[in-house]
Amino acid sequence: MIHQIVEIHEENRYLSLERGFLKISKGEEAVARVPLDDVAVLLISAQSVSFSKHILNELAERGGISVLCGKNYAPQSMVIPVSGHYMQSGVIKTQIDASVPFKKNIWKRVIEEKLENQAKSLALCGNHDAALRLKSIAKTVKSGDSDNREAYGAKVYWKALFGGDFIRDKDGEDVNALLNYGYAIARASIARAICAAGLLPSFGIYHKNQLNPFCLADDFLEPFRPLIDISVYQLAQQKQAELTPEIKRRLTDILWVQVKTTEGKSPLFQGMHYMCSAYTKALKEKKSDFDIPVWEGKHETVSASE
Repeated sequence: MIHQIVEIHEENRYLSLERGFLKISKGEEAVARVPLDDVAVLLISAQSVSFSKHILNELAERGGISVLCGKNYAPQSMVIPVSGHYMQSGVIKTQIDASVPFKKNIWKRVIEEKLENQAKSLALCGNHDAALRLKSIAKTVKSGDSDNREAYGAKVYWKALFGGDFIRDKDGEDVNALLNYGYAIARASIARAICAAGLLPSFGIYHKNQLNPFCLADDFLEPFRPLIDISVYQLAQQKQAELTPEIKRRLTDILWVQVKTTEGKSPLFQGMHYMCSAYTKALKEKKSDFDIPVWEGKHETVSASE
């Protein structure tokens, strides 16, 4: 399957199925057709879009994720496959049986990698002093992040990246709206990888909100947020804080940023699948030292056509 993200961002569109294609129409006119097998994520950000349940089911059968966004591109809901792995029941049982110390050590790894990647983002934007500070904070993370090094690092990080007046707000405009969009894309991609690995996305490691069916996706998104942050920083430096189609494309390209695993370099979206498979292995073996794809602090990408 080609990892293609299809966004419906223009109003008054109608979605239908036509011989294995997703057909997008405006009135009686067909404006686009996309093979269903190529769609990894259907992102519906426009408010007046008509479609049938059959489309969502067909995408889910192919492992695709459908995301419905509210204002400022914050995802409000997702439609995900309920089964995506031939041993799903066994995998889910290992999730349920995972011990508290196991999950605390996993979370420690996640936060260490997040802080390291935040340091790399700050280095890319030239703030080397703050980058060194984040690297030092990363070395002090304890099991379960009991000292909340993540929050402490965030205070340093956001101030260094966007200035002292910046406040992260999921309902905010400009830079916040760009961050929301990038996070929505990455969150949907990792939710798809979680389902493909047979994991249940509602069983989180740290995130435990009973109203959130994607706790594990939010857990696994954390190390990759800085890749989105630095892209938004670069756009803001270019005075491009409006979500135009071109800006959306550039944010979607984050999924093609190169990361490194024990199997070599791959695009981020493939690295997410690797990470989820590594987590299922860690659950089975009850070993909390699992592999998280390593971002080398560059925005080197590989083309979807390669």
